Amino acid sequence: MKTKILLSIGAAAMLLASCSDFLDKTPLVNLAAETYYSNEEELNAAALGAYSVMQLETFQLGHFMVWGDDCSDDADLGNSRSEAYSWFGAAAIACQNFSLLDNNGQAGGYWNQGWSLVNDATQLIVNASKNDIPNKEKYIGEGHFLRAYSYFNFVTQYGRMPVVDHVLSYDEYYMPRNTEAETWAHIENDLKNAIELLPEQWDPTNLGRATKGAAMSMLGKAYIYQKKWQEAYDILKQVEAANYYRLEPVYEQVFDLDHQNGQECIFAIQQSISGTGWSDSNEGSILVFYEHDAGLTKADIDSGKYPGEKVYEKYMTGWSMHCPTDDLIAEFENNDPRLKATVIAPGEFYDGHIHYNLSSNNRYQSKKFYVPFEKRSKDDQSDQPKNIIILRYADVLLYLAEASNELGKTGEAQKYLEMVRSRARNSASVGVENVLPPVMAAGKEDLRNAIWHERRVELAMEYNRMYDLVRQGRAGQVMQAYYQKYKDVNYNGYKTTKGRDFVIGKSELCPIPKRALDASRGTMEQNPGY
Repeated sequence: MKTKILLSIGAAAMLLASCSDFLDKTPLVNLAAETYYSNEEELNAAALGAYSVMQLETFQLGHFMVWGDDCSDDADLGNSRSEAYSWFGAAAIACQNFSLLDNNGQAGGYWNQGWSLVNDATQLIVNASKNDIPNKEKYIGEGHFLRAYSYFNFVTQYGRMPVVDHVLSYDEYYMPRNTEAETWAHIENDLKNAIELLPEQWDPTNLGRATKGAAMSMLGKAYIYQKKWQEAYDILKQVEAANYYRLEPVYEQVFDLDHQNGQECIFAIQQSISGTGWSDSNEGSILVFYEHDAGLTKADIDSGKYPGEKVYEKYMTGWSMHCPTDDLIAEFENNDPRLKATVIAPGEFYDGHIHYNLSSNNRYQSKKFYVPFEKRSKDDQSDQPKNIIILRYADVLLYLAEASNELGKTGEAQKYLEMVRSRARNSASVGVENVLPPVMAAGKEDLRNAIWHERRVELAMEYNRMYDLVRQGRAGQVMQAYYQKYKDVNYNGYKTTKGRDFVIGKSELCPIPKRALDASRGTMEQNPGY
């Protein structure tokens, strides 16, 4: 599903105008939409309208980049050389410190758009079921998948949530939070419905839409997060047996523009250059712009310290707000080729120029979602043709390794771990026999740590790290240790405060936004400690 398809759904988007602030301003009800779902064309437009919510900056930024990575030991914000720092930096640093309040814009940014996706998906499920429309099952399946996906994001960032499984009436508007178990059960139920209804694949013009394999993989991930090891093992073994996905032969290909929606990709937010303006629901990836180096200024060039470089045109620069930490760099084993595919090192010649990365405190920059100059939009920096990968097959294999190990299936756990390591090993240009030797763990705990290490380096800078640390039950330990280790290190005039105020039992989740609490008329309560 390429972004350009979404240009044709303006009328549907108006009819589906979902609430901008669930539990805030408008009830989750839309009477006009009830008369809209009358044929397959309208169902398709409605489904695409739901997907478009995921392309918004407010859907992606706080949940993925800030909380998922920048708050972890893997990534850090850039510095005040970046244009974004003046308006974005303070809120993001408060998240990194874990000193955030319930009015923090980055911690609460996902709230509105997540509920918009829940609304659109629920309208699709309920109203499409009312009419006898050809092929309606696959669109209803998309609704179940997208609603489950939004709830997964909710529960991992905010904890237990109000469960919405139908279009709400006005009387149902003020809903309390359900239990965590009930929230997870809602996710599981939606994904099981999606598995039954979604196709195994779509035609080539609809690549990127949710499939049966994506729903199965997401269900396995949901089980992993709940430590339901047997259930996770069973469903992920089905994904493996179905042979829907394969690892790309070379690690770097996963992130190559020519391999988007390739054999390893299970689900990704689709992005392409649209030319429709800044941060709307029909544009390329704005997260890529946050990742790109902020570039050199005229004063930098005039200093004479950067021979051969120049002040680049605006479209060639970015905001440098997602920078790899030294701690992440040190996690990679010697000669692991994934390091070079993950980061741009200080002084590295790449994409036709030397990267000094002055806007990164340690001068490292993220590479996985980098877009070469020649393929960038020249009209809008935020309009970049790079999909945001949500789930890929290496992720599934590592979840299988983890579930197998917890179930005492040591041989299988080592097999799945080795599948991921051997792909990385074979991606090395020279000396393959000396790179990433197979793991021979002494017991369950050693193997668990080896799998967790592999997840960190394999999926580095892909917005997973903080969520992994929380579900593993060690976020506080890791982040408190990070602060003690790096608090006195001077990074070009900057000293980190990351992890400084982490409180175990509180900081694993973001606060419920104050505006939502105020609008709930006392039906919702805040997360512990806030």
